[in-house]
Amino acid sequence: MLRSIIAITASLALVTPPVNAERLHDALEAYALYQNDVSTMLDVDIENARTVDAALARLQRHNPDRVSRGWIAYGALTAARSPRFADSIENMVDDDGRSAVLRLLRSDTGYARRQRNSDQAIRLILTAASADAARTEQAGSRYDRFARSAGSVQLAATGSADLPGLTRLSPDMLERLRGTGRVSRTRLAYGESGFWDAMSGRDGRAARARGGSEERSYATVTDHMLTIAAIVVIDAERAESRRVDALLDEPLTQQCMEMQRLQLRQCLSVSIDASERAYCLGRHALAGPGSCFSAVVR
Repeated sequence: MLRSIIAITASLALVTPPVNAERLHDALEAYALYQNDVSTMLDVDIENARTVDAALARLQRHNPDRVSRGWIAYGALTAARSPRFADSIENMVDDDGRSAVLRLLRSDTGYARRQRNSDQAIRLILTAASADAARTEQAGSRYDRFARSAGSVQLAATGSADLPGLTRLSPDMLERLRGTGRVSRTRLAYGESGFWDAMSGRDGRAARARGGSEERSYATVTDHMLTIAAIVVIDAERAESRRVDALLDEPLTQQCMEMQRLQLRQCLSVSIDASERAYCLGRHALAGPGSCFSAVVR
């Protein structure tokens, strides 16, 4: 039994996403940049008002809609790793023809879910959602602890603090995102709990993710990912570019991310010191977006 589990895990890790997914990779960069900043927030020293404000500036630069589109792209590329799901889609193409399958994927967002073995792809999405939410919650809790323990921290010094970590994705990171760099060779794949830590070169242990089943009220989010994954499996991303773009604009995730941005601004508008700003950051720039990603998990 143990050998079978190891074999299944290895087969999933060695499956690489199809190379013709440039539109998804482009969208993914915004989400990867956000997660790279989360990696920084997991390790940076929170010393005073300047380091809190530097962290806020780093996180506030992210566009909620672009991060949301990147998350949907990441979930789709994660789902495309499922060999059984990919086989089912390819079998449908063999049975019904490529044009017919693409027509159904174009008109019915639930079509990919109804294919045999979609459950494996869904589990991969849920695992990725739990893992990514866990690391944002862990980072957010660091600022929450600072907010509760630092007391009243005023701006006692002029100037700004320099945070560690890259502010842009390096060529090596971009290479890893496309599955051709060191992350691929270490057998870490999209959706695994250590993926973003490995991409950023972070040594810290990945946050423990909670398990869970699919939240049915957010099944449409998963359906967007599954449909894009099926299009990628068929190698039709370029031909179906309009459909892919429409699916990347997933309304529930975008609304959630926009709400977190609004609540962050409202929270900051009434904050009176750095400890309160740290609370706003941890709650609405880290843990809040993480809850948007994990909304698909019950």
